Amino acid sequence: MNGRLNPCGGRRASCAGFSLLEIMIVVVIASLLATLAQASWWSQVLRVRRIDATAGLLQAAAAQESYLVREGRYAERLVPDPPDGLGFPGTRHGWYRLEIERADDDGFLIVAVPAVGSVQNNDEPCQQFSLDHLGRRASTPAPPEVCWR
Repeated sequence: MNGRLNPCGGRRASCAGFSLLEIMIVVVIASLLATLAQASWWSQVLRVRRIDATAGLLQAAAAQESYLVREGRYAERLVPDPPDGLGFPGTRHGWYRLEIERADDDGFLIVAVPAVGSVQNNDEPCQQFSLDHLGRRASTPAPPEVCWR
């Protein structure tokens, strides 16, 4: 013997463990998988938060119909309270801002756009939702089949 102790018990094949290269490869693969999972997760979060816009528009449309029965016309403003407005503050979570774009004796058009500073501004396919007095749903730039589901 040369005086040195072999930590593997004298035989290299019996030495258990991973090399630095093997560990680095595993870390790189795990990082790539985490990056892909996070991107997919965020796209689902944006899609689920669209419900804030669609639910807000449907609630505002129902409030418009109630207002029509009481006042004989559609409200031109969401706030203040009736008879000057609907008394409808906006979407539940505040991720979208609602506006009455048009209201007259013949009907209304309500629009929802992402609120200032909302993460929904990153939802590029669905930047604007709208609903009219006939229940017609629209969205831009993607069609309602994408945004309203």
